[in-house]
Amino acid sequence: YVRTELARLGPLLEKVCSAHGQNHSELFTVQGFFNGLSQEMVMHMYKEENILFPYIEQMEAAVNGRRPQPYPPFGTVRNPIQMMETEHESAAVALRGMRKASDNFSVPADGCTSFRALYQGLIDFEKDLHLHIHLENNILFPRASLMEAGVSN
Repeated sequence: YVRTELARLGPLLEKVCSAHGQNHSELFTVQGFFNGLSQEMVMHMYKEENILFPYIEQMEAAVNGRRPQPYPPFGTVRNPIQMMETEHESAAVALRGMRKASDNFSVPADGCTSFRALYQGLIDFEKDLHLHIHLENNILFPRASLMEAGVSN
């Protein structure tokens, strides 16, 4: 979802900035936050999908199979988790910045269909990203830390 929406919302934001930016300079602030968030999310997801999540899956397989845990190439699972949590906070800051700059994603009276679609897309993206952050910070990451510590769930 995140990759698809980043790819869809970026060009839509560019289009809306081009059409309405002269009268709604706040769009450029939204665009700045979005572009930074987009770059950060691509790297964030790469690290999750290629480093952290495979390691957590290996830990879980070891726990379920009652085998020794795999060697953590990053010292402890807490190290990449702390990085992910820091990046989650950075994403939350960008989301708050977009929401503030857009007056809570309020489409102005002269906003076109694309403007409305953009803001609705950003609202949906924000909800999804908050859910992503909640699931990882409050469920997956504590569970991974407990597994590493040898505590049964």
